[in-house]
Amino acid sequence: MRILRSWRLAASLSVAAAALFIAQSAFADVRDFTLTNNSSVDIASVYVSPTGVNSWGSDAMGTDILASGQTVNMNFTGSDDASCVYDIKVVGTQGEEGYLYKVDLCSVSQVTFGDK
Repeated sequence: MRILRSWRLAASLSVAAAALFIAQSAFADVRDFTLTNNSSVDIASVYVSPTGVNSWGSDAMGTDILASGQTVNMNFTGSDDASCVYDIKVVGTQGEEGYLYKVDLCSVSQVTFGDK
């Protein structure tokens, strides 16, 4: 695991109840998840890449910022990749980095980054 700059983001996962899956729209991708920022910094960038791929791809946040204490729905759209296992990288507004590896987004609907 990469050592973070002067500040660390810790990550935790929680599995949502089965009722959440039932309540989701028929058009929702099973890999959609809610990202929660329980850290003390704002998150500027989020990268979600299939595990084993050596590139992070584009920033899923675009120009948006996920403020400390806030959540955002991360939706898969137009993806032909049927993979369930992904790596997730977040970057704070001051360059802080946090990683989660091998997250099964087909069975996890809540991803949380927080201070360590």
